[in-house]
Amino acid sequence: RIQILFEDVGKMASFGQIGTTLAVSLGAYFFPSQIIRIRSLIVFMIGQIIYNFIKSSKKPELLGQGRLRQMLEERSTVFTNIYYPTPWCIGPHFHTLLRVILQYIPKLRMEREYLATRDGGQFALDWLVTVGPDDLDKPILVVVPGITGGSHNNYVRHLALNGLSNKCRVIIFNNRGCGFSTLLTGRTYSGSNTEDLSLALSTISDRYPNAPIVIVAVSLGGMITTHYLASSECATSNLRAVCIVSSPWNSFSTSESVNEPINHVLYEKYILQKLKNILERHRHLYVNDRGCPINYRTVMKSQTLREFDDRFTAKMFGFKDWREYYQHGHSYKKLPYVDIPTLIITAEDDPLSDGNYLPYTEVERNPNLAMVITKTGGHIGFLEGWMPSGPTWLNRAVTEFIQIMIYSNFLQDTEIKDIDDYY
Repeated sequence: RIQILFEDVGKMASFGQIGTTLAVSLGAYFFPSQIIRIRSLIVFMIGQIIYNFIKSSKKPELLGQGRLRQMLEERSTVFTNIYYPTPWCIGPHFHTLLRVILQYIPKLRMEREYLATRDGGQFALDWLVTVGPDDLDKPILVVVPGITGGSHNNYVRHLALNGLSNKCRVIIFNNRGCGFSTLLTGRTYSGSNTEDLSLALSTISDRYPNAPIVIVAVSLGGMITTHYLASSECATSNLRAVCIVSSPWNSFSTSESVNEPINHVLYEKYILQKLKNILERHRHLYVNDRGCPINYRTVMKSQTLREFDDRFTAKMFGFKDWREYYQHGHSYKKLPYVDIPTLIITAEDDPLSDGNYLPYTEVERNPNLAMVITKTGGHIGFLEGWMPSGPTWLNRAVTEFIQIMIYSNFLQDTEIKDIDDYY
């Protein structure tokens, strides 16, 4: 009855109208006039929390037509049970922002390795250091962070722990200039360029030729990984499975979403400043190099990501302007060519990825793909529990995905570790 009541209220009006209606009517009816505002607000907040929790607590939608979906349906508990989000996280922005603020940063010991690129640049791989004997053939987890992300971020380190809990060798791939790494040339990274990721995976595969590799790629890292999956270089590595999280699929729609007023204030300005910080730390590469194709001062005056991509990214990677770069960057166009088991995890309310452009058709047509859509979760949020300071629903999902794809599929004689032993 409570669920029906709040669903009917939700149909009657928008969020603001619900607040006004509940606060005024209930407050005026139950409480004295001198404290109507405070108590009405409390009543409204409690009601909204209950309504949001009931509305958002759903079993994730699992899509796909191939063996991957079948495996997940048969062996998964995370994807086939109800996801109960943090009750008081009302809407996607709470999930997105509070994950950044509340989730603790695990202390991990890492060793950094720089790989030299053909153009004279470099990028960093951070290898997690573990104790005990080293099995050269044990599975490898490669974490590919989102835009400006690196091994210092809380969500990246928690994903790394998911690999450690499954006895994997864990490597964090840092895009050029990210993770406080040093640039040797002015070139950084783009959502459609796979050269650095290809070099990283080929290097890892050469060192550990019998070790299966699993990638967990987030946001922009998901774009890069999807382009890599459709490339010819993918066949030369030991990559066996991929999980792509909160990734944008249509560059134009993502640009529009990011430019919305509230998203511009909450996310775009922050991301843009992070990108500028990378350039500022390496200012000498752009100011002193006469052959540099960009105007440093003009780039630093960019007010939107679209302007930054037009003035910097597009020029650095040989595109005429941001439109040509975005057109080339559509990652959904690469999905038909993916021949490695790939799971897509996304939230229906991701503020940075338009839900209208999720790759439903591509997933249904390619048997190597499966997609899990949660009712809520925001962008890389997926918070659960009353005080979400630790691992999230996403971490449980990734841990189980690694188990299913590696231990129950490729290493038949290895006992599957209980997830509860980790959490």
